[in-house]
Amino acid sequence: MKQICSPLRSMPLLAIIAFCQGCANGPAFRGPIQFSANTEIVIVRATARRKTDGILVGGDVRRTNGYAGPVPGHLHVVGLDNSGNVVAITDAPWGAFMSRRFRLAYFMAYLRAANSASITKITIEPVTPPTR
Repeated sequence: MKQICSPLRSMPLLAIIAFCQGCANGPAFRGPIQFSANTEIVIVRATARRKTDGILVGGDVRRTNGYAGPVPGHLHVVGLDNSGNVVAITDAPWGAFMSRRFRLAYFMAYLRAANSASITKITIEPVTPPTR
């Protein structure tokens, strides 16, 4: 009988799966995540997970014109407390828009905070250079 997958060949795959699951663990952030758009970039989806020293935010963005290729700029991600005070700030790049069929690009940002529970709201805003 032919063996479909040998243990030695599947070890790298199992290591990758275990590593990725470790990235996603942690309780989900239950507060609001507000995002805005500009003339070039729209944030389609965003989720967040609490970690011991901050919050990991990830999601998808798309170009408003639907073209593939690079777009200069970044996402400005801010973590706020109950009073609206800024607890953490970071800027994160988005990936490349690879094709017209799949117009999405993925992003990931990490909001570092001494106490991740102090962050109760997250805002995400795309920042692109002005067009001529």
